[in-house]
Amino acid sequence: MFFFSTLAAKAPGTTFPSDLEEVMQQPGQLKWYIVPIFVITLYLMFTELKNKHYSVVLGGVAFWLMDVFNETWNSMVYATTGQPVWGTTAAGGSALQILVGYNIEISFMFLILGMFACKLLSVTEGYEGAKFMDGNKDWLNDPKNMYYKANVRPSALTADEKKTKLKAVLGRVIPALVGSVLAVIVEILLNKCGVLTWEKDWWQPSMPIVLFLIGYCPFFFAAVCVHDLPRKWQFVAIGCILFVVVLLLIIAGSLGMLGPQTDGNGNWIGRFYTPQA
Repeated sequence: MFFFSTLAAKAPGTTFPSDLEEVMQQPGQLKWYIVPIFVITLYLMFTELKNKHYSVVLGGVAFWLMDVFNETWNSMVYATTGQPVWGTTAAGGSALQILVGYNIEISFMFLILGMFACKLLSVTEGYEGAKFMDGNKDWLNDPKNMYYKANVRPSALTADEKKTKLKAVLGRVIPALVGSVLAVIVEILLNKCGVLTWEKDWWQPSMPIVLFLIGYCPFFFAAVCVHDLPRKWQFVAIGCILFVVVLLLIIAGSLGMLGPQTDGNGNWIGRFYTPQA
């Protein structure tokens, strides 16, 4: 408690843009420790693939893509208002700060966290099938799949089927909600440590429901929903998310919204926001 009592999170909108851009997009800041993190991430992914847990990896990719989407629109908010919703600072000692609120450690973390979230899900033995494209092939009749009997009207289900369906859905909803709550708590601690700033009045520990609903629920629910889809639809779902993310990145990047918005001396040079005198 003493440690956190000595740290005070900055008030909304008080962080200078130059502070948020201090080490932004500077490859020269790259640190060696990112190499073992990268290797560990690859090891975890290939271990799951080797064990034929393809749905775990695909769910993790969906989780990661949702975060990239959030980080992109956060940069767009920064370019148009002069302050992001959240930002990372040099105090965090990142190996590479990619965007105003996004660094390489966050990227790897969310990919691993997405796979971990999917690993916690209860599954029916053999749900991946004998062949790669057989994954979740029996999704509508799998008692542990959240889409169990999704093609049957509730009135046509027996009492036992309704109980099984409810249990299957709760088996996905509860882990997603609990994971979102824990993630919000971690973010609050990072904010208290001063390595993650929150610049908007509505994105604060006093309003955790916003962080919960926008910041993490979409991530966890995207992961579990993709995890339980049959293989073909897993690729369709990820493809749709990827299309939106890439399109947003192209638009934001072509408009100059992803790079530094200051000249490094505290002067705003972004095209979409003019500081008041």
